[in-house]
Amino acid sequence: MNSKRFIIPIICSLFTGCSNTSAPIASIGTAGSTSGDHSIKRMYIKDTQGGGASFAHGAVSSYSGASADIGSIGIPKYIDGYWAKYHADEDELINFYRISTSIDSNLAKQKIETLRNYYRIHKTLNTRIRVVVDNERVRVLYSMNCYSYRMDCTPRKNADPNGWVVRSPDDTTEVVVLFDGTGEASDTPFPGSPYDK
Repeated sequence: MNSKRFIIPIICSLFTGCSNTSAPIASIGTAGSTSGDHSIKRMYIKDTQGGGASFAHGAVSSYSGASADIGSIGIPKYIDGYWAKYHADEDELINFYRISTSIDSNLAKQKIETLRNYYRIHKTLNTRIRVVVDNERVRVLYSMNCYSYRMDCTPRKNADPNGWVVRSPDDTTEVVVLFDGTGEASDTPFPGSPYDK
């Protein structure tokens, strides 16, 4: 029997630099906007393990927006969704958007690991995936929810050599951007979409 097959995984588990790509990265999902009222009727993110989660939280108007328990989700690899811009004065949806595209899961994994090892002291199980829609733009963010007004969010030395860790849209914590893309836009609902009645 080759003892290396058992020793190497045990040694790896002792160090934070080793990661389990099949482990969930978040159990809470939020969906919001930094540009006013939107409707999200379908927004699904698939992960590298064949699972995924829905971020179709309905009407949203701010960041970080609506929040829900999404069970668990792994490294994102695909995003598929329909959303719309709401005009409050006219009480109607005025623009419609859709997206169906891959997310670079290898880069997403590296960014997640960077943020997970970013803080000198802060560790949490309260991690979140945040979807942000702003007209045709859609972003997927990952957060460790470290808030400096009540936590020690001091970063480790040289914790982010690639500059991936940025401030959240509301400037309250750090996030990494796992996806930043542009959906297709239309003045009328896309045929077969949740807005097509």
